[in-house]
Amino acid sequence: MLELQDVAVTYQNVIPALRGVSLEIPEKVVVALLGTNGAGKTTLLRAVSGLLPLHRGALVGGRILWAGERIDRLSPTRIVQLGITQVLEGRRIFDDLTVDENLQAGAITVRNPAAIRRAYDRVMSLFPVLAERRSSRAGYLSGGEQQMLAIGRALMASPRLLLLDEPSLGLAPFMVQRIRNIIAEINAEGTAVLLVEQNAQMALSVAHYGYVLETGRVVLAAPAARLLQEENIRQFYLGLREGERQLALGRLRQRRASAAERRWLS
Repeated sequence: MLELQDVAVTYQNVIPALRGVSLEIPEKVVVALLGTNGAGKTTLLRAVSGLLPLHRGALVGGRILWAGERIDRLSPTRIVQLGITQVLEGRRIFDDLTVDENLQAGAITVRNPAAIRRAYDRVMSLFPVLAERRSSRAGYLSGGEQQMLAIGRALMASPRLLLLDEPSLGLAPFMVQRIRNIIAEINAEGTAVLLVEQNAQMALSVAHYGYVLETGRVVLAAPAARLLQEENIRQFYLGLREGERQLALGRLRQRRASAAERRWLS
């Protein structure tokens, strides 16, 4: 459904952020994108959703395909209309608007009232707490409720692919588990998800496949279950010092790899 082919991105025409990244998102699956701060995860989402120019970034190599057609030259509005929506890191809800008004903003590109009603009913079914607070100002919601609202707002456009940027950031463990279960439910209803997360345990527990980014490059790609069992992957995300991280990454590269892993590691 979505394919990145050798994508390279720079900021301010000089700072490289992505260096020849290739990945695929099939229909109706969850793909986890893992990596430490500065690895290029958010940049990749911006490239897909058309938000790079807002951050003085530009795609300088490769291309991005949606159902076989290039979208890397389209506006963010057109990309949403094609079926891709993004939940930004930090939620970015409209604090002074009510829950319902935030949701209405998410449907701004939709022209079919019946489709808006169906999307609204779906959001209320997924997030009963929002139904209870539909007239409340969004700024008064808890952090977890705001994250639910941000996801619900993105779902109002009835996307085929949902881009999630660090949805567990700053949330209590019990709320992280709730967000994880919500992602699984959204996917079970047929929406594909590209999940950017530093919480590798949560991301891989819900994903079908995972990619690991390091300094703008894909260094590992494998089924999520395999990555979840990989000791070096777990060590890599435990805050090791830079030298230890490089040793762990080196062990990942040296061990016997699958065909898909060899493709990316080459």
